[in-house]
Amino acid sequence: MAVVGVLLAGGVSKRFGGDKGLALVEGEPMVRRIAKTLYEAAGQVYLSVKTAERGVKLSEAANPYVSGFLVDEFQQGPLSGILTAARRLDADVLLTASLDVPMLKPETLKNLLNLHASSGADASSVVWDDGNVETLIQAISRETVVSYVENILNNRQALTRPSDTLRSANRLLLAHASKLTNNPSEFININTPEDLTNPKPRSTSKTLVKDSLMIEECSRLYKRAAQEQGRQNNYAAALDYLAEASTYLRRGVSRIACHALNDSAYMFKQGGMEEAAYQARTLASMLSKN
Repeated sequence: MAVVGVLLAGGVSKRFGGDKGLALVEGEPMVRRIAKTLYEAAGQVYLSVKTAERGVKLSEAANPYVSGFLVDEFQQGPLSGILTAARRLDADVLLTASLDVPMLKPETLKNLLNLHASSGADASSVVWDDGNVETLIQAISRETVVSYVENILNNRQALTRPSDTLRSANRLLLAHASKLTNNPSEFININTPEDLTNPKPRSTSKTLVKDSLMIEECSRLYKRAAQEQGRQNNYAAALDYLAEASTYLRRGVSRIACHALNDSAYMFKQGGMEEAAYQARTLASMLSKN
């Protein structure tokens, strides 16, 4: 299994007030820390950036842990880096992580890769007790991403998120965080300068997911909804996204359920069903707050 790490570094760091990739964490540029983590887990790493100028700058800061950089070929936010990597890199599996998790350890990503390989999953990510999912941390087959680009992306232009590739996977492994590390602080996101000195640990308010999950029943609904969306069958698409959300909710996966609910709300609105759209949005909002 050939694995390549993809460091998603396309963000503009608005909340940070500067390029956080160059900010020092324990005396080391943030981009270098996470690049080293990916390198030790995967053996080869490419930066995903929006411009060549930034790619050169971050590559120099991440030296010697990156093999190069990829300029996004898509305009789909953080998802662009995953899609571009699938088109440009020769790999069986892409291992992705975002720039802003500098505390992440290589052993944690190695554990994710091992679970991904042993389970036969098409895509894998990390789930927490409260059903939140680390959607930017993925071990995903290149074939799954290419299939998404070829068969789904054009239908999803207004709704794309990094979770799209996970939702499209026929076999999705959501590895419980406790199976990967005994230190949840590894997943702390650095979004502001204050987070460097006073990081905010992840808080889990509810226990919805107690163990790792293998989800195989949702991709069919997601793919069918995207197809109906492409045909402008708004009501049918809304119902399939709603069914997808319900299925994720039954498994306790509130984060992706919220995404599916918001998709449903969008399609209801496109079809002129304002009350149904309002109800779906309200439920998504309630889930995201809990």
